[in-house]
Amino acid sequence: MSIQNMALNAIFRAAQTSAMRLDPQQRFLRNRKLLAVDRSRVKKSIQVRPDLLAGVKVEWITHERNSNPSHLPICVYFHGGGFVAGSLNSHRDMAAMLCDKANVTMLMVDYRLAPEHRFPAGLDDALTVYRGLLAQGISASRLCLAGDSAGGNITLATAQAIRDTQLPAPKALVLFSPWLDLQNNSPSCSSNAHHDAMLNTQILDEFALLYASDLPLDHPRMSPLRGKVTDLPPCLIIASKVEVLRDDARQLYEKITTQGGRAELLEWDKPPHAFPVMARFLPEGREALKATATFIQKQMS
Repeated sequence: MSIQNMALNAIFRAAQTSAMRLDPQQRFLRNRKLLAVDRSRVKKSIQVRPDLLAGVKVEWITHERNSNPSHLPICVYFHGGGFVAGSLNSHRDMAAMLCDKANVTMLMVDYRLAPEHRFPAGLDDALTVYRGLLAQGISASRLCLAGDSAGGNITLATAQAIRDTQLPAPKALVLFSPWLDLQNNSPSCSSNAHHDAMLNTQILDEFALLYASDLPLDHPRMSPLRGKVTDLPPCLIIASKVEVLRDDARQLYEKITTQGGRAELLEWDKPPHAFPVMARFLPEGREALKATATFIQKQMS
């Protein structure tokens, strides 16, 4: 475990302890505020362009070496934040690094958040963006879907919706520490309760309550681990062995591979939840992005 990882885990653990002293509403507002601040430090060689795609706010991230990116793969990315927080600001650093490493165009989706916009608003935005790309004449063979945590949920649920509506399928899926079952009752939710420096089931249950509408939490569109995983694109899943959501990743991998699909599961020993997003600070995150870049290049070639 890197020194940076030890330091970051200590910071997150102190922040979690402090947050648990607040009531749920204060905790929600604090998380949203923290993840809305722009702390990104994008290299000058990376170009960031805000846009609207089919009415949904997005952000294009490209490298200056690609003066004509029309031939490049596009990684459509859905940020994490428990469906209630997170922003383009919170994930721009990671997107810029993956853009560089994988030589792809990143399309960051600023989907609507709960509780102002409950399920299925965010998922609808994701599918709207995908349809919008196809409507622009962009081939599905250039598209990869990716996301972390709640964004991993939206990634998988979007891929399932694409399959079920018989739209052309993307070439690949990438999930970082995905939150795939909103019931939060997998074994790792208990076994890793004292190891996860960022999350616990109380926080996850609060987020799920803010996100859910009148559907049960195990509904397959809201908890896509409960849905069909056949006929999906190849999927890379990355997780930490010590996070409470570890088993969501493992169960998805097992479900896909036992049903004849293609998936890779990569686990790191002790980094925090969604650690690839923290690649600017964590060597483990940079390793994960390198593996992700290799996977994307292989699938999109």
